[in-house]
Amino acid sequence: MRSWTLLAILLLTVISCANAGDGAKEVVATTTINLPVDSVTIYQDGLVFIKRMGSMDLTEGTHKFVIDIPENADTSSLLFLVTNSSLERIVYDKMPVYTINVTSTARQSFLLSYLVRNGGYWAPNYYMHLLNDSMLLTANALINVDLKEDLKNVQIRLVAMPEREIPIMMRAPAPTAAKAEELSVYDIAAGAPTGELETLFVFVLENRTDLVAGKSIGLPLFEDLAPAWRVYTWDAYYNPDGPANEEIRANNTADHPWPNGNVQVFRDGEYVTTLSMPYTAKGANASLSLGPSADLKLSKKLMDYNITENVVSFGNGTAKVTTENWTYQLEIKSNTDKEIDLEVKDTIPMEAKVIDVSPEPSEMTATLLKWNLSVAPREEMKIRYAYRVVTVETIDR
Repeated sequence: MRSWTLLAILLLTVISCANAGDGAKEVVATTTINLPVDSVTIYQDGLVFIKRMGSMDLTEGTHKFVIDIPENADTSSLLFLVTNSSLERIVYDKMPVYTINVTSTARQSFLLSYLVRNGGYWAPNYYMHLLNDSMLLTANALINVDLKEDLKNVQIRLVAMPEREIPIMMRAPAPTAAKAEELSVYDIAAGAPTGELETLFVFVLENRTDLVAGKSIGLPLFEDLAPAWRVYTWDAYYNPDGPANEEIRANNTADHPWPNGNVQVFRDGEYVTTLSMPYTAKGANASLSLGPSADLKLSKKLMDYNITENVVSFGNGTAKVTTENWTYQLEIKSNTDKEIDLEVKDTIPMEAKVIDVSPEPSEMTATLLKWNLSVAPREEMKIRYAYRVVTVETIDR
């Protein structure tokens, strides 16, 4: 059993009711406690959740516990539980005082938890080794915690979340009259997530370790082999003359997300570049941009435009009907000796109706045309499409 320290100031059984009518209860003892840290849960935005645990022999009756916590602890998040007891009251101060009624004389277990704002951070450091149709992704966790004390043999939990996702942290409610023995303090999370909770995921590191205040450490996080491929993308609406952007895409087939962080890319053991890994949920695809590429020559051309106007009568009025036809050609030329996967997309007006397109797009919505193409080495190809817009304007007589 792990050793821990309880600083006890026992004031012996001295407080008795001076007035039987005031309803005051005799306090068996007042004890200042400083429990050892059992686990540390670190969020990427600087939030740290601390859980302290221990045990002590207590006699039946009313006890006061003075909670010794660090100055940077958020006292509003404080949760203190003792087995076989019920809460009488809490006095919030620099060192909060809990009055608790212990229902039986025995060795009782303690749990103390709280939050520390800006108490530490962590980030993954990735190494991506590109293979033919896959990649080996190795992640180490870079951890820095400053809780104004060195921590020994603690369990570390690392919370991953999408960027800008802020967890909702609520003040932990105090136990009601229900006896604390109905709960095992070793099973109470006290606000710390233990798995996926909506967009949160917790990495529980296998081995306990020491944390030195203000010092950074690196610990292994995971190693995944995942499908990966190279893709070129061209948005012809915003970049009619290119260039195409080159991307590395990988499918997260692991049972955990890939948190956002920097990734060093290697090919055949040689360093290639450093990219930014976006937060990627399990089952999703990660897209890592390599930037503009000269492997393709691209252009979008307006091949034809015509407009006709007609005045038509209806009921007691007339209207001008305007019909406009646009024809575009997208030209693609490969400058490389390798086969290329190319995604092409173009935007059309909401009111447009496509009247001709070749080849058929792989995806078409009210405003988007998208093609997934395989471009052979040095190949030249063309995409041609036309759309029509009809507008009707009422003419006053």
